[in-house]
Amino acid sequence: MGNNSFFKPDYAPPTSFYFSVKFNGLDDMDSSFQEVSGLKVTIGTVEKKEGGDNNFVHHLPTPPKYDNLVLKRCLLVSSSLDKWCRDAIENFRFDPKDIKVALLGANGEILDSWTIISAFPISWELSTLNSTSNQLAIETLTLKYRLFRKD
Repeated sequence: MGNNSFFKPDYAPPTSFYFSVKFNGLDDMDSSFQEVSGLKVTIGTVEKKEGGDNNFVHHLPTPPKYDNLVLKRCLLVSSSLDKWCRDAIENFRFDPKDIKVALLGANGEILDSWTIISAFPISWELSTLNSTSNQLAIETLTLKYRLFRKD
């Protein structure tokens, strides 16, 4: 293997199960999520045909599109995150928050992080309540955001 190889001595690829989520302006207790998804950005294109020459089609980039951020955790009753979501969904009062998602190493050090800008709730869901199973009640929070940046 050459010096530019991905597989270097003593290198262990990061795992995705150790992470943190921090809301700017909300307490740390609200940051205990079991799953985060939606850190995805896509650049679209629009086709423009060459004027007078049918052999060429140009593909021009369009502004980026960001997926919704989806957070899942065990239901916490009467938390500040719960109040923030209820204000938006029930009272139509929106207070966008910046969120930092960090991938952590074995010792808790930040390996990589992303800042989500101006997130606000657009959906809240509770897992199925089933009297014949012994599963945790999981809440799913879906957020719309302006953009995210890799720190």
